[in-house]
Amino acid sequence: MSKLAVLFAGQGAQYQGMGRSFYELPDINYYYQKANEILGYELEDLIFTENELLNHTKYTQPCILVTSIAIYETLRKEAKIEPQVVAGFSLGEYSALYASGVFGYEEIVKLIKRRGEAMNECAHTFPGKMCAILGLERHIVKNICNDVTKDVGLVSIANYNCPGQLVIGGIKEAVEEVSNRALLRGAKRVVPLNVSGGFHTRLMEKAARDVYRYAQTIPHNKPKIPIIMNATADYLDINDLHKLMKLQIEGSVYFEDTINKMIQDGVTKFIEIGPGNVLSGFVRKITKDVDVISINTIEDLEKVKTWI
Repeated sequence: MSKLAVLFAGQGAQYQGMGRSFYELPDINYYYQKANEILGYELEDLIFTENELLNHTKYTQPCILVTSIAIYETLRKEAKIEPQVVAGFSLGEYSALYASGVFGYEEIVKLIKRRGEAMNECAHTFPGKMCAILGLERHIVKNICNDVTKDVGLVSIANYNCPGQLVIGGIKEAVEEVSNRALLRGAKRVVPLNVSGGFHTRLMEKAARDVYRYAQTIPHNKPKIPIIMNATADYLDINDLHKLMKLQIEGSVYFEDTINKMIQDGVTKFIEIGPGNVLSGFVRKITKDVDVISINTIEDLEKVKTWI
């Protein structure tokens, strides 16, 4: 039997006004108000007005989380959608942990608040850079990163997005050196990313430890819906939850491997939830043999009802 997977967007997908058509629904306003109480500021001021703070990771993370959960809850109620498996990209994994039933709503907002603050602080203390490498196989990029780490300083693959698209992160000089060597080895392009730190690398070790300790104080449950984790591209064993949450911050996001695992296990339909459609693009580059749709607006929701 074919399966349905729900994927949750990560940082970088945010835009002003995202999720407004869901925010205006009576049942959904609760999620924003409860988050505002926990966060100590108004999400509406960041999302629905011109505010550059939306692009600061400390604020981006809660904004995308709440937007994604608002869309997901509407999808469940209006389209009667219940996925067989979920996953998220980077911070999207927290939306997936909520959707799977591992954390309740208040708990996941508290966790993403701590994660955003910890990563923001870490990025200021240990500055880093990230860059997309296009058109080189992963083993070549990995070898270049290993060599440059010895020669220059810390750099590693942060994101395995899809075939021919990797993201590296590390200290500025090392990332630039890998970029130069990658072009010499035949990369089609290297694209510097507009981010404030070397996310998903060992530059984030302090933030990872902070979230690990904090997560141990937050109640959790066994997943009701299977969730595939970024750090392993495999299903969550609840006994490994805190370890995997730590590893996700300081280690690689294996998104391509996650999608391949889902397909191997019978997933034929993917719904991307959250701002943008970046993940849908990745899925289409991984395989042409599945159906993919992304939901940003109420109008998209109507399409899902006929699509399913």
